[in-house]
This record gives sequence, structure tokens and C-alpha cells, in this order.
Amino acid sequence: MKIEKVMSAKEAVSKFIDDGMNIAIGSFFHTIAYNITHEIIRQEKKHLTICAPSFNEHADQLIGAGCVDRIVSSYVWMEVFGSLNCFRRAMEKGVPNKIEMEDYTNFAMAARFLAGSLGIPYMPVHSMKGSDMMKYSSWMGENKVRMMKDPFGSGVEHALVPALKPDVGFVHAQRADEEGNVQMWGILGDAPYSVRACQKVIVSVEEIVSRDVIGRDPNRTVLPGYKVVAVVEDPFGSHPKNCQGYYNADRDFIFKYIQESRTEEGWKKFMDEWVYGVSNRADYLKKYIDTFGMKKFQSLKAKDMSSSSVNYGY
Repeated sequence: MKIEKVMSAKEAVSKFIDDGMNIAIGSFFHTIAYNITHEIIRQEKKHLTICAPSFNEHADQLIGAGCVDRIVSSYVWMEVFGSLNCFRRAMEKGVPNKIEMEDYTNFAMAARFLAGSLGIPYMPVHSMKGSDMMKYSSWMGENKVRMMKDPFGSGVEHALVPALKPDVGFVHAQRADEEGNVQMWGILGDAPYSVRACQKVIVSVEEIVSRDVIGRDPNRTVLPGYKVVAVVEDPFGSHPKNCQGYYNADRDFIFKYIQESRTEEGWKKFMDEWVYGVSNRADYLKKYIDTFGMKKFQSLKAKDMSSSSVNYGY
């Protein structure tokens, strides 16, 4: 019997994300699933542990909404845009609630996901050696990282990081078929490993295509359908981040969030307008066009720079 996987973001979050879960949020700046992030916030999920090699304002919004208790990552920041203010308020003042963080390097986080995706218990790395990350742990204690001498006799010590296998992961991508065979291109970041390490995956996409389309370009498939429990078709689901081939990052909108979230009142105003005040991604896009105009919206769309076709025949 065929399992129906195509559903709305609201249905996917309600069905597959529960309070207290360990959740991986896939991708690196590019193709961040803001539609799923916002739905988690609207449904008031609580006590989540969120995991990713690095986090931007999508994590900040989850933290500010009181959804998060723990973070496993290398950082929660925005570099040139400025600091993430909800993260700082939570860490420094316990507002809206105190959160814990287990910090790794970017590479060590990717290695943890890789170990989880391969079904092995740990991965040896060198990027944490000599840092205070080896000394300090939040809730994991000695299981955060352990040292081991090379068993093949080189005398080198490796830092072993444990496999990370989240309960559920979610990611945005360019396309998938109805069975959940997901294709991405551009900056893949951690996505191929982080989502494969999860027990279940929710994927949102710019468009759902046929199995024949997926089969004509199999090398772009980063996630097989058997890992996917829900497929959500939400154009511009990654806004304000970019999705290569569809739209560029909306840096003005990102900066607007950073500026307004400097105060609790400003953050609440932004969220009331752009998250709580819309019911889904279609409403979000309509509001965006009504607020900033069609010209601004059209300016985000990707230029036509198509790749040439290849011959897969023998």
C-alpha cells in the first residue's frame, strides 16, 4: 500500500514533531526550511534540542519563542549582520528560558552527523584538540568527546566524537518526488549527512516533480524516499535565505530581523507580523509582496544560468 507523504507544513509538524525531541535542522545558510521553523513556533512545540553545525536567525526565532531547551552546534550567530539577540538573552539572562549548549567545531558536528548516517558509533577528528571544547561540557559530560590513541601504532591521539542520530530532521530543497526522493544543488553544507542521520525526515521543496524527472538526474539525489515521512511543497520556503536556481538571499529582510530583535518588544513585533500573523507560507508571501512590493519580490528571483545536460546512457 502506498503511503501518502505529501502534506502541508502544518500537518507535517503536528504529525511528526513532538515536545522534547532531538531535532536536526539541515543545510548551511542556503536552503534553510523557514516554513517548517515557523510552523514549529506557531504550534508552540517545547523542550526541543536543536542540532546543526551552525545556526542563524532560524534558531534565534525558535529560542525566542521558548521552543528550545538545548542546542548542539558550533555557534549561533550572524557574522556581518550582528549578534543573535534572543540567543544572547536566553544564555545571559534566561529570557524567555535558560538554555544549555554543547559546543563543537563545525567539522566535529559534521563528523557526528556523518557517523550517525553511516551507522557507526563515533568519528575521529583533530579539530577540537587543544581547545577548551575538550575541557568543558554542558549535559553530556565525558561522553561529549573522548581521546584514543591510534590503534594502528602511529602514536597519534584522536578526539572521538559520538554519532548524532536525531529523532527527526527537516530541510528545504529544490525538488522532490511524491515518495520523498530529494534533490539539491548549490551549497549542500551538512544536509546530505545530517538528514540521513535522522530517524525521520520532513522535507520541504520548491516544487514536487515526477519520479521520471528525479530519475533523469540521479546524481543530484541527496536523500532517498525511505528516510522521508513528509513532503511539503512550499515555494520560497527558505526565504529570507537563498535557494539556488530559485531565489537569492534577502539580506535586507535578514538585517531587518537583526535590528528589530535587539529588544524583546521589537522581536515580538516582528514575530507577530511575520510568523504568528500569517497562517502558512502562501500568506507569508502575500504579506511580503503587499509590504515591499512586487518589484522587490521579483528582484530576489534567480537569474537563468542553467547547467548543460549530460548523457547518462551506455
